Amino acid sequence: MTLVKNKAKQMGLIAVGCLLYALAYNLFLDPFKISPGGVSGLAMVIGHLTGFPAGTAIILMNIPLIILAYLRLGAGFILNTAIATLLSSTLIDLTAWMPSPVDDPMLAAVCGGVLIGAGLGFIMRMGATTGGTDIVSRLVQAARPHLKMGQVVMIVDGVIICLSAAVFRDFSLAVYALIGLALCGKVMDSILYGFDFATLTYIISDRPYEIGNALQEQLERGVTYLEGQGGYTLKPKKVIVCAVKRGQVAALRNIIDNMDPNAFLIVTDGHQIFGDGFIKQKI
Repeated sequence: MTLVKNKAKQMGLIAVGCLLYALAYNLFLDPFKISPGGVSGLAMVIGHLTGFPAGTAIILMNIPLIILAYLRLGAGFILNTAIATLLSSTLIDLTAWMPSPVDDPMLAAVCGGVLIGAGLGFIMRMGATTGGTDIVSRLVQAARPHLKMGQVVMIVDGVIICLSAAVFRDFSLAVYALIGLALCGKVMDSILYGFDFATLTYIISDRPYEIGNALQEQLERGVTYLEGQGGYTLKPKKVIVCAVKRGQVAALRNIIDNMDPNAFLIVTDGHQIFGDGFIKQKI
């Protein structure tokens, strides 16, 4: 029963993502010739030049990419991707009649970028893509897991956007498209990696236990002590690892400065921090 429920939730979120993607395409991007990048961007060019339905063009261009993804990423991934590709492409053709609610290309780029980012975020979070360069991005991310999907998509789609602007002979279209693409990447990463961003800190100090106790008592955050070794002195060092909310970074720095002004501190963004005090593990 749980398996059926999870599968239904997965398909439901993929459907929502596909609908958001189609609405973004037809309500905000296509009317202003603002390319969403990827195969959809190529389909937009074909549609404006020949009148060929964009959704149908997307399906046809995705066939070889889906075959490649099947060979590299497996049947489980490609089944969900095939469903998402077919559904999003069909919805693009079915909603093509809908008029745009805006008349400003900048506003269209913003709204379109946010909607497409949300749609792709839901789809990719459920282990699928809408095909096209999303498949290419997934292949790249599989080979380089340290790269975020939003960043990979922005790089791959940027090339298609420049091509679309050249075909339509309007440089401003590329600017609008890049703005939409940047927003798309941010929204997508927020959905994929969570909205509850935190900060991860590494602290190297000669007073590790005093600082660790202060962080636990004053900030109510857990700490972990790692064993390290100085590269120059070769002496053993304690490395304190502590995840805090972004609003607590200033307080953390004050604690460290007061207890050991010579401490070495590394502060970096943290995503998907699960556990007590942060977010619970979920699909």
